[in-house]
Amino acid sequence: MMRSDAAVPDSSGNLRRRVRMAPDARRTQILDAAQTLFFERGWDGVTLADVIARAGISKGGFYHHFTAKEDLLDGIVERFTVQALEDTANARAAADGDALSRFNAFIAATNQWKAERGPELRFFVDVMLRPGNDLLFQRINTASTEATLPVLRDMIGAGIGEGRFDAPDAGLVAEAILALLQGRRAHLRSAIAAAGAGDLEAATQILEDRLIAEGRLIDRLLGLPPGSVALSDPDDNRRTLTAITARTDP
Repeated sequence: MMRSDAAVPDSSGNLRRRVRMAPDARRTQILDAAQTLFFERGWDGVTLADVIARAGISKGGFYHHFTAKEDLLDGIVERFTVQALEDTANARAAADGDALSRFNAFIAATNQWKAERGPELRFFVDVMLRPGNDLLFQRINTASTEATLPVLRDMIGAGIGEGRFDAPDAGLVAEAILALLQGRRAHLRSAIAAAGAGDLEAATQILEDRLIAEGRLIDRLLGLPPGSVALSDPDDNRRTLTAITARTDP
């Protein structure tokens, strides 16, 4: 049963009773508050005091679950990635055919999912690509990789078991595929710059060229003929770049 706790000020400075929650529920409440604020104001526009006030908790209550602002980013990236994996699971399960069909269905569903979430992606891309944010970029990649690796490893392992993929080790290949995302940073920055300058077709081509090259490499890692892995969809890339670079000011 939840119990009321000490009163704390809300975002308007008014005192309100704080409800005592189970640790997991309290952590979720804090992440909900942080995610709302980050998506509204951006990384630099939010302080820990803002999050504490929005969540309606004490400072001590916050530090019981998180030690720094960066820990909030880890948690939000993890939940965002898990949500994407859960939302695309149906497409993977419904795909007809072998492991390659399921793998490509997973990629297609992931691309579509990203294209439909421009405001959220805009926040992550801004944090990842801003000069001087190398540590935050690494944190985002680490949190995303930890959530994605088991799913990707299982898909590859299933393909090896079916005899569809010719790869030495599912886990190692999954790690190599996810490592490609880090090298994509410069290309994504160039694509977003081109889209922001109004040349959406050039931006899409920059991203398309990189993804096609990655797809060819993944073909080799999985022992597949060239062109087997459909890593990129120009229409989804165009929609994603449009959403990320859309102006939000009135």
